[in-house]
This record gives sequence, C-alpha cells and structure tokens, in this order.
Amino acid sequence: MRHFMMVLTLIPLWLSAQSLEIKPNRESAVYKTGENASFVLLVKDAQGQTMQEGSLKMRLTNFGPLVITNAVFDLAAANPITLSATLQEPGFILGDASIKVGDKNIQQLFGAAFSPEKIKPGSARPSDFDAFWDAAVKKLDTEVPVDPQIEAMPKISNDKQDSFRVSFATAGGKRVYGFLSVPKGKGPFPVVVNVPGAGPGTVAPSTGLAAQGFVHFVMNVHPFEPAATKTEQKRLYDEQNLRLKEIYGVHYSLSGAREREEYFFYPIILGINRAVNWLAARPDVDKTRFLYTGSSQGGGFGFYLCGLNRNFTKGVMHVPALTDLLGFQQQRASGWPKLVESVPEADKAAATKIAPYFDGAHFAARIKCPVRVSVGFIDRTCPPAAVYSGYNSLVVKDRDICHATRMPHAVYPEVSKPLDQWLKK
Repeated sequence: MRHFMMVLTLIPLWLSAQSLEIKPNRESAVYKTGENASFVLLVKDAQGQTMQEGSLKMRLTNFGPLVITNAVFDLAAANPITLSATLQEPGFILGDASIKVGDKNIQQLFGAAFSPEKIKPGSARPSDFDAFWDAAVKKLDTEVPVDPQIEAMPKISNDKQDSFRVSFATAGGKRVYGFLSVPKGKGPFPVVVNVPGAGPGTVAPSTGLAAQGFVHFVMNVHPFEPAATKTEQKRLYDEQNLRLKEIYGVHYSLSGAREREEYFFYPIILGINRAVNWLAARPDVDKTRFLYTGSSQGGGFGFYLCGLNRNFTKGVMHVPALTDLLGFQQQRASGWPKLVESVPEADKAAATKIAPYFDGAHFAARIKCPVRVSVGFIDRTCPPAAVYSGYNSLVVKDRDICHATRMPHAVYPEVSKPLDQWLKK
C-alpha cells in the first residue's frame, strides 16, 4: 500500500490561558496491530508552567463500543501523563482528553491507526452487486428519457464563463438538479464534477473553476429545484425532511431503507450518473481530463460515480461518507449516515440487507481511474476506519491516501491543496 502523510501541527486548545497538549511517540500515529502507541499529555497553567492541581479526564475507544481507557488522572500525582494503547485487530483508536477550567472544559481529541491497510468493509460485497447496478442503469436509460432541461443564467454569466441551471429525469418520476459553468472560448475544456456535502445543497454555480478554464458541473442530491437563496433552499430542505420523517421517521439520507429501489439515494445516483454521461457527450468537453472531487457526502458520491461511470479520468474523495455502512458488525463505528443504526427498529433488518448495495467500498472495486483519498484521524462523522474500508477496496494501482492526523470532519487547506494540484495537473 502506498500513502502519503500530512501531519498537521498540534495547536493546543486555549481557554483562560491554560492548555492541554498531546504528543504521540510516533509522528505518523500509525502502528501495527499489537504494537503499543504511546501519548504524552501535558497540562499547562496560565503562565505556561506545568499544572500541579486539578484532574484530567481520559477516554480511549476504537471509534466504537470497545472502551480501552476511561479514567480520571490527578495532576498533583503526575503531569505530564503517559498513556499506552493498542488494538489487536486493524482499526483506529480515538482519544478524548479534557480538563475542567471553571465551568468549562478544555478538550482535545487524538487518534492512531493500527494496520489500517488491512481494514476490510463491515459487509461482504453482494454477489449480484454489479448485476444490480448495471441493470438499474440500463432500465432507466430504456424506460425514462434523459430530458435535459438547460436554463441560461445571464446574471451569473460574465466575460469569462457562461452558467446554466440544469436538471435531468431519473427513476420514480423524479429529477436531479444542479448547475453548469462553461468557460468562454473554443474548447474543449477539462471538466470538474462535484456533489456537495450533506445538507441543503447549493443554490448557485461556482464560477471560479470556469474562470480558470474548467467546465464545472455540480449536482445536488435533492430531487427539488434549487431555490434562489440559501434561506429559501433551507426551507425547502426542511420541508422535504419533514415529509420524509412523516413517512419513514428519519431524514433524507436514511429514508426509504426498506427496499433498494425505495432508498433515497437510489434515483439520485442513477440520475447524476446519466447527467454525467450527458455532460461527457458535449463537444466542448475534454474527455481526457474528466475529473471528480467531493468531500463527505460528496466524497461518498465520488466512489458511487467513479465506480458506475467510465468517463472519469481522476477522482478525489475527501473524508468520504457512505462507506462501511455495516461497520458496526465489526464492532466499530459505521460510516455516515450510520444507516442501520439510525433507522427505526422495525426497519433495521431491511436496512441491513440493502446497505451493502449503497456502500461506497463496494463501488470502489469498479473504479478504473486514478484515485486520491483523504482521512482525518479524529473524524467522528466519517470515521477513519470507514474511510479506509473504501480506500482498501480500490483495485486500481494508481491510488493514494492522505493522513491528516489532527483533522476532524473537515478538509484543511494543508490537505486539499496538494490533492487539488494533483487533480488538475
């Protein structure tokens, strides 16, 4: 396995001029299973001196039910404090350290990996996985016209690019919606495709890439037309979630998990996939530079789309969601949206059956283009083991992963910049 490491400098959290600092004994924070990882925790007072009173709470888990340490340390007895921990199975540990200052807590998270290259998805890849999705794509193309609807946006367009609202028909009588920005000039132009992270979605095109000479295509996951403002979009988003909650008891990313074709993301995956095909057929598109990038939910869609669609020539998946959806079966945290754990009890058995068909790790095996992935070692939304289950499922030789040892559920510039440069190179 190849990977490159992005060790982000630890900045102590400050409150009332006191600090909690944590340093691993290995800068990479990567170990083999059974090998001890050690951490030195140091608490300083307002003058920068080692504190000799107070207590430090410490909890170490495997991002799941396994509790390695749950203790309170007296700073009068020891400061700094050294902790050691290990895992016997491939995975990650998460440390949560805190001290009380007045009525508030100073908290610091830290993580470590144990043989992450050996992490496997929490579910086996269904034997009919490829047949199911290939048949779904074929059925949609056979039965439902693409019906592209393209509307110019003259107020957004300028002397460097033209922007458009776009939508396409998909399964279940639904449509998928997004925005297209095209550089002025002859072309053909390289392409960047993007799906936003979880939430209301985008309400306007991002014209910066088009100004740089890239066709930019962003597609929302919500089957309603984007509003004119973020406030209105949030209202439509909330109304959608309210309707879905009345039917399924959960919000959009969990809704419809009783059947594969009923699950929320089923028509969205198929709709965006055919939208990508429409884009690739445009004469102003350079199909030799057809790129995908996205984070969180968008990172998960990177596995979906690069797995389904052969037009992509590179893909970057930042802290991807929608991977390792049955990670809980391996006694670790599943990836967002924790599909089985979060649906009503009556739907859990059905959700367990359909989840493998929407697990990004199982789409990863279909990907043929070069891929880069980023992972945050303290990401509790898209846990690092879930991210690695997707990364390890890639069979393409040109793959790499960026370790951000101090990154929560975010994409820091130190991570995004080199991967963005690679994508556009």
